[in-house]
Amino acid sequence: MKKKVLSALLSATLIVSMLAGCGGNNAGQQSSAPAESSSAASASSEVSQAPADGNGGAIEAPSTDGWDDSKKIYAYSWDDDFGKKLNVVLDKYPEYKDYVEYVNLGMSGTDGKYQDAVDTAFTSGDKYPSLIPADNDVALWWAEDDDKTLDLGTIGLTADMMGDAYQFSLDYGTCNGKLKAVTWQGTPGSFTYRRDIAQEVFGVSEPEDVQELVKDWDTFFDTAAKLKEKGYYIVSGPDDIKYPVFDGQTSPWVTVKDGVEYLTLDDSVNKYLEYSQKLSSEGLTNNTTAWSGEWYANMQGSGKVFGYFGTTWFMSQIYGQSHEGDTPSFGQWGAVTGPCAYHWGGTYVMVGKDTPNPELCAFLLYEMTCDAETMYDITVNTGDFVNNKAANDKLIADGDSVSLYMEDNNGNKDTITDFLGGQNPIQAWAEAAPSISLKNLTYQDAKIKTVIDKAAQSLWSGEYKTVDEAIDFIKTEVSTQTGLVVE
Repeated sequence: MKKKVLSALLSATLIVSMLAGCGGNNAGQQSSAPAESSSAASASSEVSQAPADGNGGAIEAPSTDGWDDSKKIYAYSWDDDFGKKLNVVLDKYPEYKDYVEYVNLGMSGTDGKYQDAVDTAFTSGDKYPSLIPADNDVALWWAEDDDKTLDLGTIGLTADMMGDAYQFSLDYGTCNGKLKAVTWQGTPGSFTYRRDIAQEVFGVSEPEDVQELVKDWDTFFDTAAKLKEKGYYIVSGPDDIKYPVFDGQTSPWVTVKDGVEYLTLDDSVNKYLEYSQKLSSEGLTNNTTAWSGEWYANMQGSGKVFGYFGTTWFMSQIYGQSHEGDTPSFGQWGAVTGPCAYHWGGTYVMVGKDTPNPELCAFLLYEMTCDAETMYDITVNTGDFVNNKAANDKLIADGDSVSLYMEDNNGNKDTITDFLGGQNPIQAWAEAAPSISLKNLTYQDAKIKTVIDKAAQSLWSGEYKTVDEAIDFIKTEVSTQTGLVVE
């Protein structure tokens, strides 16, 4: 398949459309260290656009002289994704591999079980959590708690070192003036669609043309109706639109007044319930639930689903399924913004307050979240979009001289460009990332979204007859579970 030069991978029209306004589920076992990662790019790749330290100094690699098992740290996670990124650093500095053990808990990262497991590990006396990654719906649970996590500045990792990071990551990771959490990821979203279905139904397949079919929510629903007439569904399930709709949020869902925490849902919740109910009641989806087996299966070539909302890391979910089934869908995908610009997720990493090796924790996080050369390698080796402007500028400038690989658990390995039928979204993601804002997120968002999910399912099933009934349930249930006061 013909590859396009990275700096011209997307037409100017697509780049404008990507800017128009409106981490994997593999459950594994804990291991003594992350599995070996591929080394498609050497750690010596020189990023010339900006110093690796982001103009704010660097953390030098600590000496292991005199270290013993007491200096060993434990890196926790709910799946294997953080391990893959951490392993890029450990491949570069193999002298630290004996001092890092990866604990893959193999569970959901956002339903409360992960929080409970890590909190238990804090006090169990065994395998203390030194590195704690968490989804942006959950991370503030620890980041805002100074009794559990360190001010990273006290161990030498400062915001000045992240001069090439996107501002949203610093805004989110800074609590009461302290840098408490950092991320290697930038997570602008896209609508990933089937080129072959677009061609069959609408006579077009290129991103600039397909974006016009989903450019706003009214057009999105008109397109959904036309797809239904031809036997296709615009998305797999009603909940697939959750994250782009929620990113229209205008205020935090938890606010504090006179020391009391209030539940303050904004109109994005109403819109999500209204839009998802329309998808359900009008038969515009295959009525699946996100992350279910049928939902995944609809990504295969025999599936009747036109597209999925997902972010940078989400590409790997579709990629893995694109090789499955009797009719592979590999190479039949493209990516556009859809009805609105948005983000989804992002993994932030904190350091446990009582870590036995703060200098190693600081260095590993510096390499993973500040050093442009290492972050360049993270993209090349894992396909992830990184939170570093210098690394992304070099990826764009390098064009076809570097291939960005995706790999699944079945041994399939291909470039993002080939997966997306000749398109590479890195440039558009780099353009869109500065517009991400996480200022409205709160530490209770994951629990609130779980209740919203339950209310939405009851609305689709007919248990609730109106959106107002679903909203009343959300307010009552969230208050019961969290103690938040309903205004």
